[in-house]
Amino acid sequence: MTETAPIAQDAPVVRNGVPVTKLFATREKLTTQPELAQFRFTARNSWIGGTASQTSIHEWYGVGTDHLHVEEFTFSADHPTLGNGHGPTPQESVLHALAACLTAGIATVAAARKIQLTSVTSIVTGEIDVRGALAIREERRPDQPVVPVSVRPGFQKVTVAFEIDGDADAESLEALVESSRATSAVYDMLTGITPVEITVGA
Repeated sequence: MTETAPIAQDAPVVRNGVPVTKLFATREKLTTQPELAQFRFTARNSWIGGTASQTSIHEWYGVGTDHLHVEEFTFSADHPTLGNGHGPTPQESVLHALAACLTAGIATVAAARKIQLTSVTSIVTGEIDVRGALAIREERRPDQPVVPVSVRPGFQKVTVAFEIDGDADAESLEALVESSRATSAVYDMLTGITPVEITVGA
């Protein structure tokens, strides 16, 4: 009979691919040293032509020092109407960011609550009136008076529909989504007021 080596009592716990032991240790460290909780992320964008551009993401700052991602990530953006459609629109990238942030939160909260997930999928939809982005300020229909309009450039509405499977009851799985929403950085940026400063260099 082959004996299995016992697992060390202090072996790191990983659940849903989330390093639970590291998660709780990080929370404790940032609780006692809050200055280490200040992070900064940077995206560098270059115009390609027309409505197309490319963004690269490599460096980031956190836990008191500078870091590099394991590799430099690049993302393309374009428009399917005024451009050539060689990448998702910036608006669609925002939908991706929201879905990714909420999903990461669900996996992390589930791991902390000892819930094993088997599947997490979502559909994120954004509704937008593009007249705002095109600076259209009036509505002109044949044989009708001109009507002034005011349309915001951004989304009028965003919906997120999740489907989650795991070894917990439906109420516990739904609670994961609410906990993720409450701590989602992207959800907060979309629904709150985040100061954005734009400058132009020489």
